[in-house]
Amino acid sequence: MSKSFIYSLLLCLTLLSGCSGELFTIHKIDVQQGNAVEVDKVEQLSIGMTKEQVRFLLGSPMLTDVFHPERWDYVYFLIPGYGEQERRHVSIIFNGDKVTEIVKSGIPAATDEDQAAAETDASSES
Repeated sequence: MSKSFIYSLLLCLTLLSGCSGELFTIHKIDVQQGNAVEVDKVEQLSIGMTKEQVRFLLGSPMLTDVFHPERWDYVYFLIPGYGEQERRHVSIIFNGDKVTEIVKSGIPAATDEDQAAAETDASSES
């Protein structure tokens, strides 16, 4: 075998090995579904709030169960094109018109910056 053939073969192998990275991959879009469950908004929820206050804070619930009308579910899914999936779920249980229980799943703890931003928003609204 000639040297030029070997060099050409090595060059082709080197170039093809670069194709296995993300340079030549198909673009995948992020898919978001459900209510945008924001950490700072969820942290503002409290026992004793009315349905209207909850609706003002989080919007209309994604799910309302016919068999459990006193339970509102806010569900959020993020399926990124690349990376890990994210799922957030907040269930709010009412007794009459008042919140009696708040169940959170997949909600990260609020950072100091989130709390400061929420306090700034609350003070600007009053």
